[in-house]
Amino acid sequence: MFEVGLRESMRGLPLFLQPVLTWLTGKPLHEQQPPSYHFPRWGDVIFTLVLALGIVALLIYLSALDTIFAWIGIFVLWLPLVGLLRKVQVTHMHHAIHNRLFESSRLNKAYATLVSAVLFIQNSDEYRKEHLAHHNADVFTTKDDADAAFLARLGFLPGRKKDELWMSLWMTVLSPVFHLLFLQARLTSVFVRAKPVAVLLSVGAALGYAILLWIVGGKAFLLAVVLPLFPLYHISALLQFLTEHAWNVAAGPVEDWTHYAQRCWGRFCGARFPQRTNGFGGGILFVARVMVWIVKMLFLHLPVRLACLVSDLPAHDWHHLAHMAGQNARAWQSSLHLRQKAIADGDRAGFAQRELWGLPRMIAHQFTWLESIVCHYEMPGADSRSHAARK
Repeated sequence: MFEVGLRESMRGLPLFLQPVLTWLTGKPLHEQQPPSYHFPRWGDVIFTLVLALGIVALLIYLSALDTIFAWIGIFVLWLPLVGLLRKVQVTHMHHAIHNRLFESSRLNKAYATLVSAVLFIQNSDEYRKEHLAHHNADVFTTKDDADAAFLARLGFLPGRKKDELWMSLWMTVLSPVFHLLFLQARLTSVFVRAKPVAVLLSVGAALGYAILLWIVGGKAFLLAVVLPLFPLYHISALLQFLTEHAWNVAAGPVEDWTHYAQRCWGRFCGARFPQRTNGFGGGILFVARVMVWIVKMLFLHLPVRLACLVSDLPAHDWHHLAHMAGQNARAWQSSLHLRQKAIADGDRAGFAQRELWGLPRMIAHQFTWLESIVCHYEMPGADSRSHAARK
């Protein structure tokens, strides 16, 4: 499932397209230099908030038109809005709890508390505790890992057949029960288990949403707030977590950093650019293949990059393994380029050998991995039974 050289297949495309392709795929060319200027982190936070609010306002406007073009616009705008909402958690809040978003630790803590309360996502104290434990070598990807346990409760268990896992995925995404349970977990975290100040912030946010509902009406509120913030957010989160690591609740702790690295991989959005063929009709065939490639990039990989694998998520393996390359994980804004530099400098972390391209392949790889695991279940009153599907 891992592929090498896919991004390099796009090297022959015009130079002005390469920065766009680096962002879309999440991977630079081999010797591509990072931008000389980075948007300040506080500026990125403000820009994300303003852009999300702008899209919400546009969705409210389009919801009143009720035309085919308005509905197309609504469906298209959901992608970046969901991605921005996810970015708040998986990038900004994530690095805030690592104390790497702002220079001030107090500001990091305040930001994490505020956004978790306003967006009704897991409260910052729980998130900090569970996520920092996730980085622990004794917990990473095992049954004690909150992320792995969450996926296991949804049926993504080691030893299951791939077709069963695919069925579980479709049933989960379309299941009202999944979305209600996810919603219940979010609301319980911010209204019940959070600290009093955070609960008050969530109550204030709920009142703000109620006022917005009264002003714009039920239809606009549903399309601009409820659907992006809850069911679509849930689907994006599920697909992101499902493909993030080599999950295995049956596994024990990692043995060393090499073993740890094997449970990480890069996730990139793109398809291999077609090669020109010789002979009769080769030019026409090449043009046709390029058109197919463009369609895939625009309608398969771009939506995933916008709504699911946002910001620095393609290089999430670098976040865990930067130290193996002699780099500093605090430089997360440069992670896409630093990961590539680590490859060019000898690739001690083995990044180049663990790259997945395209969401379908990422999911298929995870399911192949889970199916290959031999599991032993102890059942009361019965002999030990082995459920294995080793390929």
